[in-house]
Amino acid sequence: MQTLNPLVSTTSRDEFATIELERTIDYYENLINNGDESSHNYWCLGLAYLLQQREVDAQATWFIPFESAEIDPDILTNELVTILDRAADQKMSENNLDDAWLISQYLREVDATQVNNLLRSILLEIKLNRFEPEMLTEWEAIEIVSTNTNSDIDREQLTKVLEALLYFPSNTGAEFIERCLSNFPDFQTHSIDSIGKHAKILTHRLGANSYTIEILEICRTFEPENTVILQVICYLYCCLNQYKQAIEIGYIIYDLCDTLPAQIIANHTIASNLLGAGDWQTAKPILDRHDRLLKEFIRGKYTNLESTIIQGIMGASQFLPYAADRPQFYRSIQNQIASIYLEYSQPKVVVDWLDSAPLVKQVGMLRIGYLASTLRAHSVGWLSRWLWQYHDRSQFQIFTYCINQNPDDLFYQKWFRDRSDVSYCLGINVDEIAAQIRADEIDILIDLDCLTLDITCKVLAAKPAPIQVSWLGWDATGLPTVDYFIADRYVLPDDAQDYYQEKIWRLPQSYLAVHGFEVGIPTISRKDLDIPSDAIIYWSGQRGYKRHPDTVRAQMQVLKAVPNSYFLIKGDTDPTIIQEFFGKIAADEGIDFNRLRFLGSVADELTHRANLAIADIVLDTFPYNGATTTLETLWMGIPMVTQVGEQFAARNSYTFMLNAGINEGIAWNRAEYVDWGIKLGLDPDLRMQIREKLRASRQTAPVWNAKQFTLDMEQAYREMWAKHVEQIVPNAIDLHINN
Repeated sequence: MQTLNPLVSTTSRDEFATIELERTIDYYENLINNGDESSHNYWCLGLAYLLQQREVDAQATWFIPFESAEIDPDILTNELVTILDRAADQKMSENNLDDAWLISQYLREVDATQVNNLLRSILLEIKLNRFEPEMLTEWEAIEIVSTNTNSDIDREQLTKVLEALLYFPSNTGAEFIERCLSNFPDFQTHSIDSIGKHAKILTHRLGANSYTIEILEICRTFEPENTVILQVICYLYCCLNQYKQAIEIGYIIYDLCDTLPAQIIANHTIASNLLGAGDWQTAKPILDRHDRLLKEFIRGKYTNLESTIIQGIMGASQFLPYAADRPQFYRSIQNQIASIYLEYSQPKVVVDWLDSAPLVKQVGMLRIGYLASTLRAHSVGWLSRWLWQYHDRSQFQIFTYCINQNPDDLFYQKWFRDRSDVSYCLGINVDEIAAQIRADEIDILIDLDCLTLDITCKVLAAKPAPIQVSWLGWDATGLPTVDYFIADRYVLPDDAQDYYQEKIWRLPQSYLAVHGFEVGIPTISRKDLDIPSDAIIYWSGQRGYKRHPDTVRAQMQVLKAVPNSYFLIKGDTDPTIIQEFFGKIAADEGIDFNRLRFLGSVADELTHRANLAIADIVLDTFPYNGATTTLETLWMGIPMVTQVGEQFAARNSYTFMLNAGINEGIAWNRAEYVDWGIKLGLDPDLRMQIREKLRASRQTAPVWNAKQFTLDMEQAYREMWAKHVEQIVPNAIDLHINN
């Protein structure tokens, strides 16, 4: 039997630390009592007293060497500062934050001008959830950094502080960051790049705010051509619907680009902001240029592409489905981009699962991993949550991998964390995410982002699971490492496999079902909007990306043909641009602008759904349909008109309407779209029939049967796994025989 150290086995960690401190105190007291009165011994003894909470003894002990006139007090002070600084660093590296904080506070009393201790103190206050921006004034932080040089500064700590201060909006914080960047020019580029990257992570997790833009604009004054900063500023302006500023910066970025890949990313930024703002007229030549750039890119040969460039390229064809219904062209471009991306992304965890026979199990519980950056109050979160709700936990283990997720998000906790066997809120380190999935031995990994986030694409490229599947999000990634794309018999046409890299896996009914939606209290009324009680109200609630001019023109034609009708237009975009956009088309079609109403954002999704009840008819967008908005419309029992196309994005409303039990309002061309819009506006009996069918469908329709949908998904997982085993098992037998 192994003999255990009685000290370690019978004491807790805290007790052990106490014993060690007592031994340390005994050791230095004995040295001093035996005549070794070097200042070093007093510094160490005082430090041990301090950590034992004997602060008076610590101060008295440190004072003793200063009573001697033999050594310069400045030298003694420097010695003590060095000892305390090293001790605080050591405690911080051990994550012993309380001790590190205590030492740092006394070090500030000994030498308040010590810049690295100032930075450490700020970080400790933040880590201990005690930081207030007023502390920067109290500690004279700006004055301290102003009087220190590059050689004095700990670059790693400086970077962490500047990143952390993004979470604490204040004028003092902004001034402190500006002074640091100004006073430490050797670290300027590194610090600015770090601030830019962290600002984007912060925005994705917690949302955009004007303070973050203020900090980035400060960075921009030092490096006006830093494309990292410019890209993030542009992204934040877009998030805040300040599209004019975002578009302006997009053009600046494009002019700074000197390579084709960089031009593609910058052009994508310009186009997406123009479309987001609803400025389709200006976007047209930018979209044409984008087609040319992408074609040139996939024809080219590249020997070296930076990781940031290749990640940006992966999503560069994202908005093409908004502009036109050309799935053969769009999918071909995306598939080729994805192949180039895979070649240059150099993932570290790639496994050839056909050579991994010993890892294959033929029976037992399957481990399903869900990977997403959107498991929150986001469209993907609202729509996917029922899968977690109804999974058969006796047959499937559920692992949830959230990328850059706020772990305190209540929506995430309620629907995903608490309904998972294992749940992670991971950062953006691709290697760590992929390694965790690999370590968990996930059998089937489900990607819910589908081009929403480049980080997710890079994880998929690493192939951390033997079977990888894309579902929800945008459209399929085109990555050769993704095996399947979830669809149904309606959302993709019969020939879609001809232009999809992934194998299309069609569920027997809807590729998505929900158990309904929570609805709040409306905040608008006809009276508020100055609309007569007997008027017909058409509604469209989408962002500028989806408001193709041809569809808006068709909507105006509907409005023109239906007397006493009004059009409610809701969506996050630039209000000036969108009103000018609609106003021009309305004027061209002879529609009085006073028949249009523009609605701003509301507090939450529940209020948005409640406000939908004001609509008599919802007019869908084309070539990019609604998805969440369509399901919300159908759940609220409102008739709608949609035009069906060929691409995935042009068939969402089609499949949801059929799976909700209605085909009234489904158009196959623009003329039918206008006809249906007019017919529904003029026929109140037809509208009532549709409403009654939709109300009844809540009990019977596949799109509302989330339990059956979950069973269909689970059966798909079993069949996917069976196919995988069928591929692997012969290899496993051969391997066993050869060994």
